[in-house]
Amino acid sequence: MDQPIERSLGISFSSNNILYTELVRDHSIIELDHVDSSEAYFDFEEDLSKLKSNQKALTNLSGEVQKYLNRRNLNFRYISLTISTSQAFLMMLPMDLSEGRQSFNSKVYWELSNYFPDTYNDYIINTYRMNSFMPASATKQFLIIAVLKNTMEFVKRIFKLCNVELSIVDIDHFAAEQNLRQNYPDQLDDKNVILMGLKKGRADYGFISDKKYSYYTYSKYASEPEYNLSLVKKLSALLESKFRQNGVDSIFVYGDDIKADTLEAVKKITRTKVNVVNPFENINSSREFLKDEDLRKTAYRYAPSCGVALRSLTGKH
Repeated sequence: MDQPIERSLGISFSSNNILYTELVRDHSIIELDHVDSSEAYFDFEEDLSKLKSNQKALTNLSGEVQKYLNRRNLNFRYISLTISTSQAFLMMLPMDLSEGRQSFNSKVYWELSNYFPDTYNDYIINTYRMNSFMPASATKQFLIIAVLKNTMEFVKRIFKLCNVELSIVDIDHFAAEQNLRQNYPDQLDDKNVILMGLKKGRADYGFISDKKYSYYTYSKYASEPEYNLSLVKKLSALLESKFRQNGVDSIFVYGDDIKADTLEAVKKITRTKVNVVNPFENINSSREFLKDEDLRKTAYRYAPSCGVALRSLTGKH
């Protein structure tokens, strides 16, 4: 008996845009079916947790999503979402695994309480063990990802108004990482790679060593004029400290708006190959996408939405 075609919709809330990527899987073949975006007149980099009961925001955003769903008029097996790293508290934390799970959990909450003494219990927390490129020991590096419960409640309410139950809610940088692994596997084998996400007022940096996620950090910027200078300073510091021992073979970049002068500044300071991510590089593309030159020029914007759609189809949650 033939398997039915599976359709996955990835949605990304980023800056003031809603980005949509539709993938279909027929047996083992994954194909890009549709790409779209809409302006939300809303800043997704602002603190969403304060908007949980804001009926105007909920109505406007659910209305934007519903318009897309009505226009497409399709049945999706999976609908998944990414939110910005600005909506999460992210921290690298060394942990001694020999102390047991209870001690592990206590230390995570204790660390969080140092930053948020009055509200640390208001967070949903996930921890991910990093395959650290530091010298091996009993102490391992973990990435702590904490999102306010009210933020999650806000985005779930948006989709509840559309009668949609989300399959996955992910952080955009890690959905983009999933996309990178799908599209550029040969360039990750035995290589040290930085994945950079450039967005309004912020840059995210992930270090992947021989396909193992090894380090994460970010930096913020107060104004557009200082963006390139601050970015170069941060990269230079990382290359001289965290990444000095192993070196960097290449850098992959995605984001909201990647400017040519930013890429040139990164190339100059790193002296390495800088690639703008094409999230559809190794995915069969529809004729619609291949004919759309403007869309191909800004395809990097869809790395998170494509990544989360891929994650739903492949089960790599």
